[in-house]
Amino acid sequence: MSSDRYDAIVVGAGPAGSSAALTMAQNNLSVALLERGDYPGSKNMFGGTIYTAPTEEIIPAFWQQAPLERPVVSDELWFVDHDSAVKIGFTGLRFAKPPFNKFTALRAKFDSWLAHKAVEAGAHLLTKALATDLVYERTGLMSKKVDGVLLDNGDVLRADVVVLAEGAPAYLAQKAGMRGNMETSSITLYVKEILDLPAGKIEERFNLESGCGTNIAFIGYPTSGVVGKAGIWTNKDSISLIVGGYLNQLISKGLNPFQLLERTKQHPIIKCLLDGAKPIEYMGATIPKGGYKNIPQLYGYGILVTGDAAMMISGRQGTDLAMLSGKYAAEAVCQAKAKGDFSPDILQAYERRIDSSYFMKDIEDHKNVGNYYKKYPDADYLINKMLNDAAYEYFKTDLEPGSQKIDKIIQQIRSFQHPWKTAKDIYHGIRNWGVF
Repeated sequence: MSSDRYDAIVVGAGPAGSSAALTMAQNNLSVALLERGDYPGSKNMFGGTIYTAPTEEIIPAFWQQAPLERPVVSDELWFVDHDSAVKIGFTGLRFAKPPFNKFTALRAKFDSWLAHKAVEAGAHLLTKALATDLVYERTGLMSKKVDGVLLDNGDVLRADVVVLAEGAPAYLAQKAGMRGNMETSSITLYVKEILDLPAGKIEERFNLESGCGTNIAFIGYPTSGVVGKAGIWTNKDSISLIVGGYLNQLISKGLNPFQLLERTKQHPIIKCLLDGAKPIEYMGATIPKGGYKNIPQLYGYGILVTGDAAMMISGRQGTDLAMLSGKYAAEAVCQAKAKGDFSPDILQAYERRIDSSYFMKDIEDHKNVGNYYKKYPDADYLINKMLNDAAYEYFKTDLEPGSQKIDKIIQQIRSFQHPWKTAKDIYHGIRNWGVF
């Protein structure tokens, strides 16, 4: 058993961990960045979007060097029934120019690049390094501090502080008593398939200028009544397709995400978008959706929790919040290093930074959305069904006067449920869907 000592150990080389390692290395701390996979990004998955403004907080003008796919100029939300779709969206060509707005990306490429930016700054990247436990140092008769990690090969790495950026399962955070077990109603399960498709066909099929990208979110049909979403992201020469929903609902309905993926691909409208695209990769991931009330303890004596492990998720935004939370954790560690004090009193600066961030305000504002869907799991289904039935009636050519058509649509909507409940479904839906 060997032992090495660092100023800080970061567990997990995803966006949160690599951002933390980069920030600390830039401040001349010795940092070990641990990745359990063969390389950073080998075990990570997301829908496909990197946001410019928060990422620039980590690396200014990152788009000039990062392995990105396409700048996103178009966002759409489709309410999909079995043979129809109601579509809303926006296309802004201004987003195709610097400083851009957001990009599609592939985590296998982006995460590896970000981790190696930390390495360039001086961090020590260890791959195939699985941290199985925390190592403690006794500080008093009844107190102790985290002093490092135990690896699965028996090696011990020691440090003044450990930053846990281990992703949604957060095994070490649970072992440390900083986060409890999550209920299945607070977890979403998604699968993703990457399909090869030439750049020219992507641009023709999705009505895009050369090099530009789009993403389309789907509500309704793809998830078979489960509260969740499907989505398409256009890459340089491939398409990312995801689908999933709340784990408790998938279990209760006897569904699995692979079934939903195939169902989505066979929808007659979506199928046209995927025509000729060949599957080249398949993956899955859990995403914490516990919300504000389930955010764990973020700091302790010699330990911080960040990224998905800390439930830094707001709507569709996760990767950017992970990077920012990693940066904030690193800044607290740098302050602690300067004082030579890694006690909770000093590391609490991380929580204060999180609490004052724009995304924590968003997370707090949306704290009741999950509870609404627990009470009304049919909300998305009803909205989708009402919209598509109303659209069929509205666009159907017949011999009725327009006023009679509108009256019929109103009666149709009222027949589903009380109008007040429909209004509440739409309100919570908008808050849950975010920017599609």
